[in-house]
Amino acid sequence: MSLGDWLKSLSALDHGILLALYGICIYLSKVTLEMLIEYYDEKKEHSQFRIQFRVTPAALLSLAFIYSFLIYQILEAMFDFMP
Repeated sequence: MSLGDWLKSLSALDHGILLALYGICIYLSKVTLEMLIEYYDEKKEHSQFRIQFRVTPAALLSLAFIYSFLIYQILEAMFDFMP
């Protein structure tokens, strides 16, 4: 079954569950990236010559995809409600 066929076969509740899962993962990735930036700043003692990082959409969504894959695999093994 292709990805398109799989998405068409999902109900509205299944779409809602997957969107909520991805939304939570985007939040987790934002928190993770901000914590890493803060850790780097503390290690460099907030020097004016440090590299100033920021959260970019590519990094945010890539990390969210990894989180969503891991959380989806865990929830799928635990519960039957995952599509």
